[in-house]
Amino acid sequence: MKRVQIHAPGEVRLDDVPEPEPGPRDAVIRVAACGICGTDLRYVRQGGLIGPSDVAMPLGHELSGVVEALGSEVGDLRIGERVVLNPTAAGNMIGNGGSEGGFAPKLLVREAAAGGSLFPLPDELPDDVAALAEPLGVGMNAVDRSRIGRGERVAVFGAGPIGLAAVATLADRGIDDIVAVDLSVRRLDIARSLGARATIDASREKPFLRLRELHGESPLMGTPM
Repeated sequence: MKRVQIHAPGEVRLDDVPEPEPGPRDAVIRVAACGICGTDLRYVRQGGLIGPSDVAMPLGHELSGVVEALGSEVGDLRIGERVVLNPTAAGNMIGNGGSEGGFAPKLLVREAAAGGSLFPLPDELPDDVAALAEPLGVGMNAVDRSRIGRGERVAVFGAGPIGLAAVATLADRGIDDIVAVDLSVRRLDIARSLGARATIDASREKPFLRLRELHGESPLMGTPM
């Protein structure tokens, strides 16, 4: 089969590779949709995970697909089930420096039996939308790590896919004072539709001055911020 792989800075090829065969604890997924992450573009520019390597690096980690084959020890999935992928579970690092990548017809998911790698999809969710589960998870994780609580004021700098996922997550969790900052009018419009109370176009306004108007000031180590 063919798989997209990086060979050097700016050099991406469609390589012939063997079709995957699952071990007892593995799964094989037929890829239905795979998104292009901004991280993928950085990998291409620098020639790999942290730079050029002697081994080609497979690309693709934002994906949905269908379970095509299962190892004998994988008990919580079934053949034909539609799933999304956590690319870093079980140490696989799929499309992020690991030995597998999602820009291919089929994908080997090692240690699927351990759980945390593949998650079933509802029938009504289209494949292309389901592939956004991974970037949505990144935005949700950012909110989790911020430990934001109800009643707090939040500014999200950058309304790209991850920032918008964070805005949607904050709004879903009852945070009602969200300000999104970006250079794109289109992205700021989407941020408002997802729950941002206000937006700041950083190409036309000074973000911190506008934030002071929207959120007021609070002292930090004796200095108004």
